[in-house]
Amino acid sequence: MPAASLLLWLALQADPRAQLRALEARRAAEEAAARALARREVSLLDTLGEAEQALGQAEAEARRAEGEHAQSQRRLEKARADEAVAQARLERQGRELRPRLAARQRMGRLGELRLLLASASLADLVKRRALIDRILSHDLAALKEARATLAERERARLVRAAETARIGSLAAEAQKRRAEAEARREERRTLLGAIRGARALHERAAAEVAGQERRLAEFIAALPPPAPGSAPLHAGFAALRGKLPHPVDGPVEVGFGRVVNPRFNTVTVQKGIDIAARKGEAVRAVAPGRVVHSGWFKGYGNLVIVDQGDGFHTLVAHLDSMSTAMGEDVTAGTLLGTVGETGSLKGPYLYFEIREKGKPVDPRAWLAP
Repeated sequence: MPAASLLLWLALQADPRAQLRALEARRAAEEAAARALARREVSLLDTLGEAEQALGQAEAEARRAEGEHAQSQRRLEKARADEAVAQARLERQGRELRPRLAARQRMGRLGELRLLLASASLADLVKRRALIDRILSHDLAALKEARATLAERERARLVRAAETARIGSLAAEAQKRRAEAEARREERRTLLGAIRGARALHERAAAEVAGQERRLAEFIAALPPPAPGSAPLHAGFAALRGKLPHPVDGPVEVGFGRVVNPRFNTVTVQKGIDIAARKGEAVRAVAPGRVVHSGWFKGYGNLVIVDQGDGFHTLVAHLDSMSTAMGEDVTAGTLLGTVGETGSLKGPYLYFEIREKGKPVDPRAWLAP
């Protein structure tokens, strides 16, 4: 045993209070290390967002490869058709040219001269010369057309060969991209399963979502007012209370206000409502207004915020796709996007909020029955 360790051991044996202080110091050091590790941990929402963005990118790449494959397939079909048309025309031209060229070959240069010398008069000679020139011009034009058709067929054949080779590589790429997307989807599924299955992760994710709700409120409060001289927003939104169309067809599965998780008995406060809907369903504006945000927002996925005027905003979140841009004016029924599960901890659904001067209000009181 080293001398320093021996002295420490003797000191601890001699004084129990020193032993207690040493244990407390060790516990404090371990707690500090745990806090440091916790600070280095990546946010669950960030991890989920990264998984979703990677999945979206992989699916976009797969769609691109499949789209190029389909275009290449169409080009191949066209090249085949062009080659067949050129081949048929070339065969027809060959049938017309072969006997004429054979006859010219048999006649030879002297045959043409004998035909001219057999003229009965000067006028007959001129006439025969003009007819021979006309026949020669026709044959040359037909021969030139046949050569052009042959070149056209060769071009179509080269396009067909190139597209055939390209289709094989694109099919392999599309298959690879689809496999990547499936792997990304499995990563996201595993992450969501862990969040839903472990109480600690569930509570941590819920806390992060609550924090993002505060950031969303700050974001809405900081939205700039309409620019001077811009067209006024629709007024009279307050008069639409109880008359608004639903942003998407489907029942309200989670209402506004205090919500208790049945599995973990944790309490969260909903600032909007969850509407059950299938992925890909159309999400529409509930009233005229102007889009003031259309993009990713941590905890909400793809989020569209519409300024309805008079201090009111509506929000639709977790969209799969977005169909409007910031600054765009919309009317009631304008397509805002489609139902998805971006930023969602429970699968596809639509999250819908109404805020009055930044304060959330219960959307069910505003929607028509």
